[in-house]
Amino acid sequence: MKINPNLISKALEIYNTQKSRQSRVGEKENSRKDQLSLSEEAQAFQAGMKAVKDSPDVRMAKVEELKALMESGRYKVNSYDIASKIVDDILFNK
Repeated sequence: MKINPNLISKALEIYNTQKSRQSRVGEKENSRKDQLSLSEEAQAFQAGMKAVKDSPDVRMAKVEELKALMESGRYKVNSYDIASKIVDDILFNK
């Protein structure tokens, strides 16, 4: 059997090409990672949203204050103030 040296070098060249491709693919997979960077505005928004989520929905101190005023009979409703706020809301918060 006669071995052609040109075919051996060609086979080695193909082998080395495939080997280098596999190592480059492995490097890309290892070096690529997801990254996320938020702008300052987004960070401020995120902090504000966290503060809103952490705050209670009901202001219990205010509820207790109004409850005490109603029970003692000192809670007075000013009809002019209520009407004024309703009109303001209609005119300015369309």
